[in-house]
Amino acid sequence: MATSKQYAWYIEGSQIAIVEKDVSFDNDVDSKDYGPGASRQRWESPQSSVTDGLEVKYVYAPTYRVNDLDATESISSYEEDSGRLKLTISASSHTADDWLLITGLDRWNGLHQVYATTSSSNKLVVKTKYNGGAVQGFVNEATYNKDISVLEDESFELDLPLYLQKALVYYIRGKLAEDAGELKLREYAMREFKKMIEKYENSRISGLRITSSGSHAIR
Repeated sequence: MATSKQYAWYIEGSQIAIVEKDVSFDNDVDSKDYGPGASRQRWESPQSSVTDGLEVKYVYAPTYRVNDLDATESISSYEEDSGRLKLTISASSHTADDWLLITGLDRWNGLHQVYATTSSSNKLVVKTKYNGGAVQGFVNEATYNKDISVLEDESFELDLPLYLQKALVYYIRGKLAEDAGELKLREYAMREFKKMIEKYENSRISGLRITSSGSHAIR
């Protein structure tokens, strides 16, 4: 007989964490409270493996755009330079404030901004703080992409679907109305914004629609 399991999720750093509800039922026939009640309910790490039937859809809107996937350079080692991270790279030209996207280095994966170049063409100092020894001989191939656009001001283009662009207009109108003290207009705009977001999310769900109890519950 199949048993019902209840799951929830939360954000842990840059990852999604899955938890399972651990429920102990009070079925003591000698208890005056005998019945379907639960004596303990708490969220814990999943108690058993789930081989199928559990699907998590997660959308992440990055604050950068990779313009050329092939515009990469290798990183052979890193060290400290006056409290900042210095990379040993394949020879490449950079200027201060350039952005780099590092991959293949678990500790440093992500965006970094160039602080200064050095007299050596294969040394590069970034603004990231680092206070430690030199590290080299990476197991995995460590690289960085040098052709990216980073969200810094209003000139950055957000890659939003057309329907969400319309929803964003309502959100901006709501914020402008809030600043002007027009609360009725603000409530109307935010209500339309949430309605459009809900319609967009519903359009991305396929199959049966099944509701369940509990916040963020997945049956």
